[in-house]
Amino acid sequence: MKASDTRVTGKASKISSVVAALCILVYIAAIAFGAVRIILNMSERRVLAENEFYDLADRATSSSVFLGFMSEAYHATIRDFLISSETLLGIIISGSDGEYSFEREPGSGIIWAGDSPRFKTGAWISNDPLYLPLGIDGQRNVTIRASYDLINHTFFQRVLRETLFLVLSALIIAFSTFLLELKLNRSVVNSKPEIPVKIPDLSLYKSNSINSIKEKKAAIKSDKDPRGLYMPRGNIGWDSYINDRLSSELHRCASFEQDLVLLVIELKHEEKTSDDVYCLFTDEAVNFFTMRDLIFGKGENGISIIMPNIDLELSMEKAEEFRSRLITKQPQIFTEQPGALGIKICMGLSSRSGRLIEVDRLIFEACSALDKAIEDPLSHIVAFKSDPEKYREFIKGSPKV
Repeated sequence: MKASDTRVTGKASKISSVVAALCILVYIAAIAFGAVRIILNMSERRVLAENEFYDLADRATSSSVFLGFMSEAYHATIRDFLISSETLLGIIISGSDGEYSFEREPGSGIIWAGDSPRFKTGAWISNDPLYLPLGIDGQRNVTIRASYDLINHTFFQRVLRETLFLVLSALIIAFSTFLLELKLNRSVVNSKPEIPVKIPDLSLYKSNSINSIKEKKAAIKSDKDPRGLYMPRGNIGWDSYINDRLSSELHRCASFEQDLVLLVIELKHEEKTSDDVYCLFTDEAVNFFTMRDLIFGKGENGISIIMPNIDLELSMEKAEEFRSRLITKQPQIFTEQPGALGIKICMGLSSRSGRLIEVDRLIFEACSALDKAIEDPLSHIVAFKSDPEKYREFIKGSPKV
């Protein structure tokens, strides 16, 4: 190689290194600047939400005097204010007569636990609702609470577009520099004289290659090992993944003082459930419970379902509704009529019920309830109801780690 060629390639390498460093700085600066803008916007939204909430509280108090507390006109006033608000999503007014809920849009801010309204939780929804007592004539202990949207989605999308534009621009510059350096290196390589290459004797490596292929074949996993998020049979989560997901859901529900129910279902039959029937069963479960990432396989004939933010009574109603839906839609599979498969649907449930319970304990309780349902020819659904006194005795008797 000539000295001039060496200088050319060395200079090109230096330029590409500088450009790569500048591009990395642009990536970091763009992402950091976008994150700071989003955080500042969230702080501004918090202040705006508080101001709108105080205005709403004043209007709720004054409207009770002129329109009458919780009259139709009073309801319309609260709804109109909520629709015009930039941040507020849901309102709950509590008093001696009960709780009244209002939403900006249906399903945007309120969920129901039985007959009680609760604020919806989410990635961009505040987890600390605003709260104020209201002084209403003739009413006692009236309070108003509100949940609000933490982020302006239009602003968020604009920041993402601007950040992406900067990152793509730096990427194009880096890629162009790389192509230029590659072109220069090729021109230098083409100018070099050809050097004869000595071809090694491949027979020396033949035996080693055969052994390597055998080792690779032996290392291939079977189809029963977890691969990806969902297993091919039923397109639901692998059985081995439920412990980690249930642990995180228990921790989250305990942090927000919410209940959680574990529902285990098994199709009782003399033989293993066929893949077609099992896939039909899991598809119905996903369509009914709507959360595929909270449904996991259980053995060859069953599934386990994590149901957060729901109590035991309501979950039993949903379980019975799901069972009736299966029997109604597929009587040729789940009934005892002539010609039907006669597969029995057995269900077991257990709930957190305000306890700081471990994953293994909750699974044990739900599976124990399922065993009772399988043994009892009349009861298809059995729930494990915890005894607070016995649970405290169980905790006291557990060995300390």
